Amino acid sequence: MTTQTNFLLLETRDTLHKWLSLVTGVIMIFYCFLNVVILNQITIGIIDAVFGLMNLYFFRAAQLEKAKKWHTYMLTFSITAAVIYAFYFADLRAGSIYWFLVLPPLYCLLAGPKLGLFYTILLSIPALAILFIKSDTESFIPYRSVLNFVLAYFLSYAICYLYETQYAKSSLLLEKMAFQDPLTGAQNRHALRLFFDHFNKAAVDPFQEKEQEETRLLIIDIDHFKSVNDEFGHDVGDSVLIEMTELLHYCINNDHVYRIGGEEFLIVLNDYTQTQAFDFAETIRKTVENSIFRTHQQNIKITVSIGIAQLNKGQSFREFLRVADKNLYTAKNEGRNLVHYGSINVTEAV
Repeated sequence: MTTQTNFLLLETRDTLHKWLSLVTGVIMIFYCFLNVVILNQITIGIIDAVFGLMNLYFFRAAQLEKAKKWHTYMLTFSITAAVIYAFYFADLRAGSIYWFLVLPPLYCLLAGPKLGLFYTILLSIPALAILFIKSDTESFIPYRSVLNFVLAYFLSYAICYLYETQYAKSSLLLEKMAFQDPLTGAQNRHALRLFFDHFNKAAVDPFQEKEQEETRLLIIDIDHFKSVNDEFGHDVGDSVLIEMTELLHYCINNDHVYRIGGEEFLIVLNDYTQTQAFDFAETIRKTVENSIFRTHQQNIKITVSIGIAQLNKGQSFREFLRVADKNLYTAKNEGRNLVHYGSINVTEAV
């Protein structure tokens, strides 16, 4: 699964966590009032109040973008505990068992299909035991109650699992359409913007455990690319762009290769020092210069100019690209086939 898909799935689960915290918090407070005031079930009411207030706190934390991973675990536990407790102490005819059917889909959506299945199976053990014991009456036949519950319980998970897997497949297809350049297969400007938003969110997160890595961006432009199109045609130009993308992927060996314009590419470097980023850019420049692009029985030699910029915390996407573009145009103005990073540059003028 790619970076964008993972990011979108996490965003979906974060949204689900936030609003589920609100909904379950309100429902539990309502049942607290119902159990204490009307049904005189003080113990269940207190438990509902504690879990309800805790879930409302989780909602508030999510609103302030201060949610932690353990909030999701506690939210799952609070809902599960409240349902088991109500089912154990309430009369079977009250219908509290119906809430069990909601839990498998929630497990699948909040924890993912694999961990969700584990939670579903784990919960079924006490649920079936309680149901079997409470069904041993004249009104309920134990084995029939258990059979119907098992079928409905695991069917609710299966439906959610199928939806989740299909959603992941659809997300991959939509991601390819939205975030991938159709000609070269490199990621596009939308994917770069999504990465940038994710970087800024992680950079300002006070709860992250490790320090943010240094991130730098290489903006790469093919020198005199218009002359390639004019001399050989746009089909050959397209082939050169495809081969250039393959070469950049070979050099960086990850997904952070972007095409943001006609002949402009970007590479994101994580945890690179200034010197390492410059040396890597110089390696790319030399590799392109020494390569022969064989397209349509044509051997074409090209060069690239490269500008480097550092991605800083709190920096806007537009400002970041402006700095990278400035360094790129400095490289071009000083003769092309050059890497520029502030006061550091290497010239091999064409």
